[in-house]
Amino acid sequence: MKKYTFIGIVFVVVVLIAAACQKDIVLPELPTLEGTYKGDYRVITGYQTSSPETTYSTIEMLFDDVRYFFNDEDTLDAFCSPRGEYVLSANNIELSENQDNCTVIAKQSDNPRGQFNIQRPADSLIMIQQDTTTNPDTFKHFLLKKI
Repeated sequence: MKKYTFIGIVFVVVVLIAAACQKDIVLPELPTLEGTYKGDYRVITGYQTSSPETTYSTIEMLFDDVRYFFNDEDTLDAFCSPRGEYVLSANNIELSENQDNCTVIAKQSDNPRGQFNIQRPADSLIMIQQDTTTNPDTFKHFLLKKI
């Protein structure tokens, strides 16, 4: 009789645990950025002044599982072609540059580095960074589509 009581108690405990686990929230994995994206990169220096300076170009960005490769397609001198690593979260991406690959004319400060707000509608990628710590203030904006 004691054997059946013990089995009954174990059964009840297992059923209670299974019922409690039904309400667990499981977050899906974030979709990866892996692939090649093409679009525009725009840097506005002094965006809160009366004479902002805008630099923009058609670019291509390649993402693998942890690295990014940035290539300026319009001119070799508008932007550098940095490479580095990235960390992706739900609403942000952190770009850490390993190589700046700058020419003499391009400004290294225009390179995308640091934290960007990220949006991923469909097969597009929008990344925005407002840097108010530099003088003059800088606004960096990517608008890319996966190819």
